Amino acid sequence: MRCDSQALQSHLETVAQAKTFLKHISHHAYQEVMTPQISSSAGAHMRHVIDHYLALKQGMESGEVDYNLRHRHSDVAKSATAALQAWHEIETWLVEVYQQDMQNTLNVLAETSVETTYINQVSSTLGRELLFVSSHAVHHFSLLAIIVSLQGQTTHALFGVAPATATYQRAQA
Repeated sequence: MRCDSQALQSHLETVAQAKTFLKHISHHAYQEVMTPQISSSAGAHMRHVIDHYLALKQGMESGEVDYNLRHRHSDVAKSATAALQAWHEIETWLVEVYQQDMQNTLNVLAETSVETTYINQVSSTLGRELLFVSSHAVHHFSLLAIIVSLQGQTTHALFGVAPATATYQRAQA
């Protein structure tokens, strides 16, 4: 079963939010760590989000998605321009991937313990993992909004807001 165009558009909306954020953040703000409140820079959070999309993309090719794969020292963590380029590539990939069957199965790996190294392994589908990476992105976007607010800046009012929260807020208006 292929996903409809509205599903694709919702994922592209997440990409658009990331790109807008990156176009408006300074180089200094992207790299600054706002200790003691936040222990990672905006760039580190953005890189982490991109890593998840890249893990899914790579996993589609091999049949195994390993969310433990990280690119901690990549240019994406240091440069909003590099991150913007990565989001352009993710956007192109999403358009391509939405031509595939969302029920395609994938084996997913992720560490689930901080006390010991334990890699949990489960079966999932392409559609479910696309939902996960998008939701994960929104979660980190909310952290990015906090980081820039600590720097005295603002983001778009819906940046980092969960879609269900936005629906609730519209219903309350």
